[in-house]
Amino acid sequence: MFNCSDCGYKSIKWLGKCPLCSGWQTFTEEMQEKSSVIVKEKAYPKLLKDVSQEELKRISVGIGEFDRVLGGGLVKGEVVLVGGEPGVGKSTLLLEVASRLSKKDKTLYVSAEESCEQIFLRAKRLRSDFSSLYILAEDNLKHIYDYINTEKFKFVIIDSIQAVYYPECEGYKGSVSQIKGSADYLTQIAKSLGVVIFMIGHVTKEGIISGPKLLEHIVDCVLYFEGENLSNYRILRSMKNRFGPTGDIAVFEMKSDALAEVKKINDLFLPHKEQSFSGSCVICAIEGLRPILIELQSLVSRAGFGIPRRRSLGFDFNRFSLLVAIIEKRLRFSFASEDVFLNVAGGLKIKDTAADLGAVMAIISSFKEKSLPKATVFIGEIGLAGELRRVNNINLRLKEVDRANFKQCIIPSVNLKEVDKRFSFNVLEFSSLKEIVGEMFK
Repeated sequence: MFNCSDCGYKSIKWLGKCPLCSGWQTFTEEMQEKSSVIVKEKAYPKLLKDVSQEELKRISVGIGEFDRVLGGGLVKGEVVLVGGEPGVGKSTLLLEVASRLSKKDKTLYVSAEESCEQIFLRAKRLRSDFSSLYILAEDNLKHIYDYINTEKFKFVIIDSIQAVYYPECEGYKGSVSQIKGSADYLTQIAKSLGVVIFMIGHVTKEGIISGPKLLEHIVDCVLYFEGENLSNYRILRSMKNRFGPTGDIAVFEMKSDALAEVKKINDLFLPHKEQSFSGSCVICAIEGLRPILIELQSLVSRAGFGIPRRRSLGFDFNRFSLLVAIIEKRLRFSFASEDVFLNVAGGLKIKDTAADLGAVMAIISSFKEKSLPKATVFIGEIGLAGELRRVNNINLRLKEVDRANFKQCIIPSVNLKEVDKRFSFNVLEFSSLKEIVGEMFK
């Protein structure tokens, strides 16, 4: 069979372009993989009410932000896939995690890409204690399983899933059949022995974990470790979690001697909290279960060419274009000869529709060259008619605004009846975009 290395599509003949993912030159010829079965006890059906709660007991890693992204900690027999671009710090993060877990129970770090000496040099830079951590330089999963079963390890880190292989599967390392077979074999080990397994997965140039997308369906939790190469900050994002919420994030700072968690992330995304200038607006967005105060920055300037440009960074471009059209139609502002740019400060990517109001106010502020009132947060979704629509988790957002000591917050009128009367700042409600613009830019 010919398999697509990006999505796993199978064909009996070679194809230049994959009909499923539209990838070019991605088909490789491989033999059909054999089933990877581990002998385990026969399972019998039982009532849902008889399921023991001990099976879902949380195991704390010891890193507060990491535990929160996992939904409160690890679960016995859980398989976690950590993906990220080369050099972002996946191995450093999991080496730090392995150090914390080794204090709780026997932990094995399997390095199929680097030697034990290289791992030792990296561990030497970190300030954690690695005296009780076991390390193994091996890429054969059969041998790795023998060590896990014999030594009774409870936590295992595989670095990486593209570098190990399962002898029963045909194909070379990193091929579709090997990645699928290896992930399935490791998952059976975790479920049958009750071992928590972390797998590192490399990300391709297209931004997906190398190998078939099916790999993400095999594991219990998928975490993406993101960050710019020139920045010291890294974002750990939960994309899938069978034992907790998805979409939650944690921020880490890459230092010379440690990978430290950042607990007060508002200091990262609001560096100019006490200042006020045109084109700047503060919003409160929800990432997973976490409210985050973020600064949106806009720049509206005269177009130097015949066609005006529209650019957004960290904000969905289609929604950004929609908001610009709403401003022109409902507020009678003309951007026909203006370049409009919108940026999410701090490099974060947001998808929360409650950021609509803040984006519009930032654009209008830059267009009018007038700054918005200091210490003001804008929350609201904007409809096509220019009305403010209801947003979810309004009290959770307002509590974060109160904790950051802002003076006032703008919310939709339909959310006012849900607001708790315990906040120390002013909560102003509006029903339409035209009312807010008239009040803010008198």
